[in-house]
Amino acid sequence: MLVLLILWVIPVDGWAEIIISQDKDGDLTITNQSTSYKKGPKVYKRRSGGLTFVPSSSSLTKVPQKYLTKIKQLSQKYGVKKSLIIAVARAESGFNPFAMSRKGAVGLMQLMKDTALKYGVVNRYNADQNLEAGVRHLKYLYKRYNRNIPLTLAAYNAGETAVEKYKGVPPYKETRTFVKRVMNYMGMTYSSSYNTKFSTKIYQYRTKDGKIVITDSYPHSAEGPITVIE
Repeated sequence: MLVLLILWVIPVDGWAEIIISQDKDGDLTITNQSTSYKKGPKVYKRRSGGLTFVPSSSSLTKVPQKYLTKIKQLSQKYGVKKSLIIAVARAESGFNPFAMSRKGAVGLMQLMKDTALKYGVVNRYNADQNLEAGVRHLKYLYKRYNRNIPLTLAAYNAGETAVEKYKGVPPYKETRTFVKRVMNYMGMTYSSSYNTKFSTKIYQYRTKDGKIVITDSYPHSAEGPITVIE
């Protein structure tokens, strides 16, 4: 449905070719510039009104390169969405490995001592150890709460006891702000019913080499102005 929506709202008459790609995290990217394709997730490729499949992958999320490779590895190793890992790290620490909260949470994924010990972390300031423990904890919570992202994030922030006590996302301002922020980074919105739905916002921008890109994920790596297509 989102693919059809994008095709409906964008001016395509001047494009000789439109390539609509979707990576393993569900992020859509549309471009008028061909790239070299490797084995990976399938994409829709449009020529003269037709759609066919070609393999491709894409990533528009701006993450420090020294962490991006590790995040990709952990995503594949533990089966946790890359977009979720990136969003949590961004919300928790802004990718600062030395970040510390008033409550004593430390590092990229803001690990408390008990959580760090649970996953065998020796040094919470070690970015690799911190990331891996955070991803393992996300996987555990995601499975426990039946793939419900708001509850997973609420438990990550406030703890499982709080989620069980309120039988949902706790009414803590900090926790609800955290859930909304992380889901927003993922291109999703949070509703009081705890259901998740994808935002209908579509972003268009032009790269410095002239390529036009349209995506349903906020393009943090955009070089120029970003246009929002509602």
